[in-house]
Amino acid sequence: MCNIGYNIFPSIRGESMKRSFRFSLKILGILSLTFLLASCVIGHYYEGPKISEEKIKEIKPGITTKAEIISWFGPPQNFISPTVFNEILREMDVTREPLTNYPFANILSYQYNRGNIRAIVLVLFNYVDANVKSDHLVIFLDDDEKVKYYGFRKGTDELQ
Repeated sequence: MCNIGYNIFPSIRGESMKRSFRFSLKILGILSLTFLLASCVIGHYYEGPKISEEKIKEIKPGITTKAEIISWFGPPQNFISPTVFNEILREMDVTREPLTNYPFANILSYQYNRGNIRAIVLVLFNYVDANVKSDHLVIFLDDDEKVKYYGFRKGTDELQ
């Protein structure tokens, strides 16, 4: 007896394997795209010139001039004239007397900002953490353009 027959299962099995392989490629492509879109970001942020603490020690009220301050620290980020400052104080209802009664003619302000930034960017969820601190130097000048008062606060030491 001769058993002659055709085996149709290999072609069905081959089609099933091709579909399974295409499905695996799609899944692999989607996972690769997801990993490409997901990321971690770690960075640092700096703004403004650093304020030299050695030069701050050289500031002497009544002696140091506006020109020396500008040569040491550069141009201030903010320069407030008495009329502008008077308006600010009046709008905030801090004072009702004219600014000319105060012992300074203008204000120089310097600020240095530094920060650490961390972020996780995923397809459906994003997380960003920014920790920014500042150093501030404020200098009050008298009518002779000499330092009357000054104040310095170093906040960037709080960053890790």
